[in-house]
Amino acid sequence: MHRLRRFIFLLSILSLVFLCSDARTESSTGKESRFVNSPKFILYIPSGIETYKKYPIVVALSPGADAESMVAIWKNVSEKYKWIILASKEFRNGVDMNPVFSSIVSTLDFLSMNFPVDDSKVIVTGFSGGGMGSHFFSFLHPRIVSAVVINTGMMHQFQREKKYSCPRSKLAVFLASPTDFRYSEMKRDRMFLNDLGWKTKWIEFQGGHRIAPQSAYEKAAEWLNKQF
Repeated sequence: MHRLRRFIFLLSILSLVFLCSDARTESSTGKESRFVNSPKFILYIPSGIETYKKYPIVVALSPGADAESMVAIWKNVSEKYKWIILASKEFRNGVDMNPVFSSIVSTLDFLSMNFPVDDSKVIVTGFSGGGMGSHFFSFLHPRIVSAVVINTGMMHQFQREKKYSCPRSKLAVFLASPTDFRYSEMKRDRMFLNDLGWKTKWIEFQGGHRIAPQSAYEKAAEWLNKQF
């Protein structure tokens, strides 16, 4: 039975590659972690995945559509907690978010049906403009998102003006730097979500408007893992 599940899992990877033209898979020697690298996203599957279990998935957004950098940020967390990573190559600052998010939702639907993905534990994360995108994704698709991790990013004014349409009682981690120009806005956004019944975690690091260090992401993942 275990071999059959493993075969089905590998077949699902091949099916995803087939559906995404120009996609390719890569396996890390000895670790059995896998990449699916398509024109729209990178899917990172950590080592040690069991086909009979379900695992959280991290949807990662970069302000410059740099999916590889987002995988690099989350890779250590992925291996430690066995979280699957879906990093977008379509999202970037200034893009029309609706079609990009629709594409991500379709991919998540496919993954939840064909991969060991726990669709009740979808974490959307991003740096800078990717953080704003993560907030907005949770606003547009509240049934999908269970948590957001915001790295030096602010919430869009439109979303704050629609407070009574915003989702409630979810999880949020704010990775903030005191010298970042978005610092006060992130504090404001945290209060905004607290008022909506969200459970939030504030983690500070030094360095200004930049990607937080691995230690900050590990603290974020540790806290989220306890909430799950």
